[in-house]
Amino acid sequence: TRAGSGSGTVTSAPAGISCGTDCSEPYASGTAVTLTATPAAGSLFAGWSGGGCSGTAPCSVSVTADTSVTATFTPQTYTLTVTRAGSGSGTVTSAPTGISCGIDCSEPYPNGTAVTLTATPAAGSLFTGWSGGGCSGTGSCTLTLTATTTVTATFTLQTYTLTVTNAGTGSGTVSSSPVGISCGTDCSEPYSSGTAVTLTAT
Repeated sequence: TRAGSGSGTVTSAPAGISCGTDCSEPYASGTAVTLTATPAAGSLFAGWSGGGCSGTAPCSVSVTADTSVTATFTPQTYTLTVTRAGSGSGTVTSAPTGISCGIDCSEPYPNGTAVTLTATPAAGSLFTGWSGGGCSGTGSCTLTLTATTTVTATFTLQTYTLTVTNAGTGSGTVSSSPVGISCGTDCSEPYSSGTAVTLTAT
């Protein structure tokens, strides 16, 4: 019998069992039957139980009574890793759950799992896009895991424009630190969110 959420086949020597399709065979008493398990692509053979079989190597059973042996196959797992890049900040979450990056940026999933990643920028940041794993654009990204995969989410700081206006009947200049405004001539400048700008009027 085959068990587990994976898949595979079991064959015998001498021939008779090809399970898959033929999972039961009569043998003369005392026959030594060697069973070999072969996992399908994307599955792993997890081991034998019953008939004195254990472990994952081919198992030899001396048939002296009706005997049942179970071969367990499990899906192969692949690790999905999310990295965050850029000058901004934000989080990435997954469905099904597992990744919450921020804190947990790597998770194993069974072969063939469709994972949807969603990026949420922090206040003052923008999500500017995906790279890796076939992901692109700025919407949610769904990828099907058939190998170990890394996806990068890039966040950038949002920019805001600081504008200085000269008023009054007198004249003078205004400069900024960090540099950018020299008003007089340049009275408007974009700065990254959270930048502390000191203005000096002369």
